[in-house]
Amino acid sequence: MKALQTLKKMLDKGLPFLGQKREGSSLDQAKANLLEGQDAPESEHDIDTEDLGKEIRPNSVEYHRPQRRQHRSWLSIFAKIAIALFAIWGHADAIHRSWIAIRDKEVSCNCGESVEEAISRGCRYDSLAAAWLPDACRDDELLKEFERSGPNPDGSWSYYADRDKNVTLTLGEVSLLPNSGGHFFTTHEWHIVHCSFYWQKMFRAPTTGVTIEKRYDRPMHLKHCMKMFLARDPLEKMTAEAGVALHSDRLVVGSHKHQGHKENKEGGVAVGS
Repeated sequence: MKALQTLKKMLDKGLPFLGQKREGSSLDQAKANLLEGQDAPESEHDIDTEDLGKEIRPNSVEYHRPQRRQHRSWLSIFAKIAIALFAIWGHADAIHRSWIAIRDKEVSCNCGESVEEAISRGCRYDSLAAAWLPDACRDDELLKEFERSGPNPDGSWSYYADRDKNVTLTLGEVSLLPNSGGHFFTTHEWHIVHCSFYWQKMFRAPTTGVTIEKRYDRPMHLKHCMKMFLARDPLEKMTAEAGVALHSDRLVVGSHKHQGHKENKEGGVAVGS
């Protein structure tokens, strides 16, 4: 009986001891795992709270921040593109309007009623045109070439007050003819070269910006020049007679005459004896 009581006491004392040992063993094992750098075993029910926060909080500030930045970036790009397009359109429109204004503005090649008025207007005598012309209607580069294309040793042309070459005129004297209403006489060669140079002037006009006078910017003047090229007169023959114009916007009758041809009034050029 006493033996049974003693055994019972031992068991009562031993069970807590055994439980403490087991619990201690578990704690000791956990400490050992931590010291070795191992994580404690996770339960299958363990949840990463950070990931969970991202999944279950889609409206959080942190979740939407990248999208908002991207949205602002696209808006900025579109705004810059729109501003650039408006600027380009405005510049192109201004150029177009300026071009229309220049195109629609008619340039006059008139120089007044006298040589003195022509000079006061800034006009100069153009021997290729046989007229006083403003800067806008002269091709000075071509004019210089024309005045060096004559048969004289220095490349000049000869002008006369009569067909028989009794009185020679200087270029300065020819330029003053509008005041007296006189004409000058020159060779068939001058007439042909005049025509060929005027074709060059017309061809160059889109590049040079020179305005072709109405008295020459006509189909009839081209036809007149074709007749001159087809004429078989000797180059040195005195066949050309011309006046000096102040009003090159007019279709002047009798501006050039060529011996042996009929008068043509339609194109502003008269050719006849």
